Amino acid sequence: MSHLGTTFRVAAPPEIVFDLIADPSRGPEWQTMVSDMGEISGRPGGVGSSYIGYYKVAGRRLEGRFVVTAAERPSLHQAAGTTRGGWARWTTMIESVDDGSQVRVDLEYELPGEMFGSLFGKLTGNRLEQELQRTYDNLRKLAEAEVRRPEPWSGPGPGAGGLGAGDGSEDPSASVEEGIAAPFVAEPVPAKVK
Repeated sequence: MSHLGTTFRVAAPPEIVFDLIADPSRGPEWQTMVSDMGEISGRPGGVGSSYIGYYKVAGRRLEGRFVVTAAERPSLHQAAGTTRGGWARWTTMIESVDDGSQVRVDLEYELPGEMFGSLFGKLTGNRLEQELQRTYDNLRKLAEAEVRRPEPWSGPGPGAGGLGAGDGSEDPSASVEEGIAAPFVAEPVPAKVK
């Protein structure tokens, strides 16, 4: 078994960070090794929800099947998955700090047998460490860009895989329709004038 981890700060509230991590459809926006996503089932961030991701590792395309095994919005997200001959458990803890969030990531994994234990596997492990740092730098930038958007942030909109009723969100106007959370807006919200 191999282990990677990192801790970093983000100038964004924990809810924004959690929602980006919990929504697999947004993974390709920040995860450097994800080439594309396959089937996504269940409410993003909900325990038992699942997704298939396609990862680029050492010039190979690996399919990973993940299930969310623990989630407490906005402080904890954990997913466990398997690839052909390998596995991974990815735990993210998010804590509110004065200027935003502190994020701690713990990744335990085992590469498929033919990669593990060889010099090639060691080089792959070093590359994985570099990719982990790049991935979470991308997440930090994306979360901070969400905060700077001109409209107030209220979570992902319809079809974006946002979180809704029963997930711990504080928004009483959120509703769930066909497994996708969508905000309910009774009347237009006026734009801010500077």
